[in-house]
Amino acid sequence: MSSSRVRVMSLLPSATEIICAIPGKSQQTHTQISEDDYPSDITHLPTVIDPIIQFTSLTDVDKQVVDKMKELGTLYVVDKNRIEALAPDVILTQDLCRVCSVDLMTVERIAQDMDPRPTVLNLSPTCIEDMLDNVTEVGNTVGLNAQAAAYRGSLEDRIARVRLNVEQYAAGQPRLRVLCLDWVNPYIVGGHWMPQIIDWAGGISLLSPLVTDEQGHRRGQGAKRVSVEDIVAANSDIIIIAACGLDLGTLRKEIDAISENSEWLAVRAAAPRIVICDGHHYFNRPGPRLIDTLEFVAGISHSISALIPFDLPYQEL
Repeated sequence: MSSSRVRVMSLLPSATEIICAIPGKSQQTHTQISEDDYPSDITHLPTVIDPIIQFTSLTDVDKQVVDKMKELGTLYVVDKNRIEALAPDVILTQDLCRVCSVDLMTVERIAQDMDPRPTVLNLSPTCIEDMLDNVTEVGNTVGLNAQAAAYRGSLEDRIARVRLNVEQYAAGQPRLRVLCLDWVNPYIVGGHWMPQIIDWAGGISLLSPLVTDEQGHRRGQGAKRVSVEDIVAANSDIIIIAACGLDLGTLRKEIDAISENSEWLAVRAAAPRIVICDGHHYFNRPGPRLIDTLEFVAGISHSISALIPFDLPYQEL
């Protein structure tokens, strides 16, 4: 497919970041969804998906998600007419999480009715290797094979740097016990790539263990709810909180609002170190900035300041 003529429609922020990170992406035409906010030069593009729910509070959003999924089976409104009018050659979508974006079946139904029918590329990574494969898939699909290979190589170099640093700094030391939460009140532990990131950063993933898949990749299972008792019993060295969809400022306000809550006080006392982070752009968005997340987890866990990305917002409580 000739890259100069490819019209790319991205239906999830991580895919937008991938296509925009591959050199030569300026030859592409994009659309965006309402949650796309990076890079800044795509925020003016037309939207074709809008969320049904809006953030209110940690507890209320959790209830909204549960209720709307039971009622509608989705959290998004799709503008089918606009998708057809924009006539994409390629649609980037996913089938991993119905909370994160529109589901694959809906996208495929829309594509089936279009003439010419666009290529629907399903990007559903559950580990870092999958994300790297997504970079290759996207590049090959839009005719930027060499550029995607070079960009993937740069990400792999960063991974190797992290693992070498961890090996050098943590040599002979016991692995840190790390708990990563991607929601608070109720408490949800991060899954999929997060246990792998913790492992590569020299830690032991708590309450979300690693499993080995058929390709030999080490990854976690899906995110799951845990009790405060589980968190206390985990005996963490460090708890990292990166709430899905929330930037640091919003997460800070939400934690302040529950600061006297007995469950939060128990969690607060459950580890000598608690770090809160931007879980909107990092940690939960399975695009290239998972590598920034890996660098951060390694850097903050082992006090390797040179590894911590300068633009990744965080605060130690």
